Amino acid sequence: MTEEGILMNSKIITCLLLISFIYQKQVFSRTETLSERASNPITNLSQLQFENDFSPKNYGTNDSFNKGLIKPIIALNKTDWFPFEQVIRFKFQIPTLPNSSSTTRGTSLGDTQFFDLFVTEEPAWGRWGIGPMAIFPTATKSDAGQGKWQIGPALGISVLKFPRWQFGFIAQNPISFAGNSKKSKQNFLLFQPFITYHFLKNSYFISNGEWTIDWIHHTQQIPINFGIGYTFPLINKFKIDSSLQFQWMAYQNAVKTAGYVNQYTIQFSLNILFD
Repeated sequence: MTEEGILMNSKIITCLLLISFIYQKQVFSRTETLSERASNPITNLSQLQFENDFSPKNYGTNDSFNKGLIKPIIALNKTDWFPFEQVIRFKFQIPTLPNSSSTTRGTSLGDTQFFDLFVTEEPAWGRWGIGPMAIFPTATKSDAGQGKWQIGPALGISVLKFPRWQFGFIAQNPISFAGNSKKSKQNFLLFQPFITYHFLKNSYFISNGEWTIDWIHHTQQIPINFGIGYTFPLINKFKIDSSLQFQWMAYQNAVKTAGYVNQYTIQFSLNILFD
């Protein structure tokens, strides 16, 4: 090959590398807005989430149901010695149970959930992470928790390839290994598909209902929800993400084992973002 040919090939390779680099930057530039990061469940954004779920109508009871949730999310960047980002989430629950065949009316602390995802970026399409999850039997009222120590795998996928759109899922499968011998064993799938459409500057539509599939009792709870969210600055570096969602239980066959199942739910969340 002549010197001129070598020079031409080097220019072509340089152009291809530059195009590839620009393409990768364009893919992830879509996730740079704060509302896109706040609505992504496996984003690298630390948050303190407050949520309240109110169900005025439930299967198996005439009473209402309410659950307060506090969810700290700790996002850790990758380092020279650890090549993955981490998303660590705790979920503390404060349910107000209805009177049903398996529960009595009252407010208490519920079980605590946890997952730790090791996340990697895929320049061609988005992010994914895998790691452990656990449920701790912290309920202060017997019927407010499952009474079992549980551990299992967690997997999260977020597709960011399409402008304004985000979609993917978080899947967790806790399996009990110890705890109250009077409580039934646990082995179930928590599957939360999500789809988000961003519009205007910091607003978005979202659907992210969490399904429950019980492998032991052969029951399913499949909710569908839809809502709207908005992200706005508060003070200095503190910013707020808020959302209002309405959920309907599209399918369930768990009333006999659970005592009650939410039929309609109004979900409101207010999240402090540490950007």
